Amino acid sequence: MTASRAAKLALLLRGVASLFAMLAVLAFWVGGRAISEFAKTDRVLAEMEGVALTALFSGLGVIAKATADRVEENEGNISLTESCAGVTMSV
Repeated sequence: MTASRAAKLALLLRGVASLFAMLAVLAFWVGGRAISEFAKTDRVLAEMEGVALTALFSGLGVIAKATADRVEENEGNISLTESCAGVTMSV
């Protein structure tokens, strides 16, 4: 993969990570209420589903960001199994 393709892929992955972060915030903020209203489920169950969606979108965002970092670091010479195995939760 050329350097320009790697840069474009890294930029795309960073955008996807930002999108997942926004979805996680929305799922946390209004997820329980929306699920409760539209699915006609119990509010506590709907809130737990909202928190689960938040965790899912956050995890996908972390994976996308870590993959973008690895693509930039290795200039595009990376496999998908390497990128997912190197994800660590650091603050």
